[in-house]
Amino acid sequence: MTVIDLGSRRIAAAMAEAATDGRVRLLALENMNSNGISGGCITDIGKTVKDISSVMHRVHSRAGRKAKNVLVTTGGADTKMVISRGMVPLAGAPRQITAKDVKRCLEIAAMINLPLDRVCVEKIVRRFYIDGASAGVKDPVGLYGIKLEVETFAATANHSKIQNITKCVDHAGFLMDGIYLSCTASAGSVLDAEEKTRGVLLIAIGSSLTEALIFKNDILQSFKIIGKGMAAILDNDMRPDSKKSGRLLDEVSCVPGRRTDDFSSVVVTGGGALPDGVIEEAERRFNVPARMGIVRKTGYNLNSQDAIIHTSTIGLIDRKAREYKNANADKNTVRKALRKIIDVYESYF
Repeated sequence: MTVIDLGSRRIAAAMAEAATDGRVRLLALENMNSNGISGGCITDIGKTVKDISSVMHRVHSRAGRKAKNVLVTTGGADTKMVISRGMVPLAGAPRQITAKDVKRCLEIAAMINLPLDRVCVEKIVRRFYIDGASAGVKDPVGLYGIKLEVETFAATANHSKIQNITKCVDHAGFLMDGIYLSCTASAGSVLDAEEKTRGVLLIAIGSSLTEALIFKNDILQSFKIIGKGMAAILDNDMRPDSKKSGRLLDEVSCVPGRRTDDFSSVVVTGGGALPDGVIEEAERRFNVPARMGIVRKTGYNLNSQDAIIHTSTIGLIDRKAREYKNANADKNTVRKALRKIIDVYESYF
């Protein structure tokens, strides 16, 4: 699989192989300056096509093979989160919930009415609920119930922006298999399970935007975009300014729905995490431990630069590898046949 992260300052690309057991082998990592993107939007198609072609040429040379299909991560001030819900009845009496039920429930949740100028980029599952219970579950497969509900965040973006990205990828000679948010992809590589359960504020400071996400109980609780990036924390001589970074972090602290006990740590990632004093200022502002967000998974043998630049590309690769592993776990023909019989039986009885 191949992932391209379209940033306003840098374009990064990664190619990897995923085994059926979920293990990942990185084949190539490359990055270069971005010349035709600003604030996550395409401002010059010709320059963006050239940049995509150039970075992919480097990836092909390093990996010794060529990609046809690519996954893309992006951000932008136009991104909005919409809460979406779906529900499916299971049976008259409690029965075991299957992966097929989960899929149907998610499909219904995806049926949201959006304005013609908006499109759904990514669906983020928050929690499943069985029989109207107030306590949600992360994975309902195997549990018993009469009714299954799901609550998701639907990340939406301007339709024209997505069309422009698709056009650039197509003109560079590739097919786009999907588009995802850079910040949620980064969360998968820079945060660990314990942090996301305990409560963590992820601050991704890019060149022109800052994205703030709060995770707690392993759920994305809230999301905010601030239309300020690296320039907002530097003085006129491009040195870190504690007052400026403090003002930016004050805006971050106003994440919608935030409560004082939402997080017990802060992780700052992106180019804005690099200037001296930013991590310390975050620690002072929020009065909790803070650290720099880099790729944390061992086994990749990344240098310090790649561990920062490729948080989104590797985060999405890891997510897709897990999905590939789960999909292959269901390919046993005997198991599939038995599941089909059980589904039909339980649907009628």
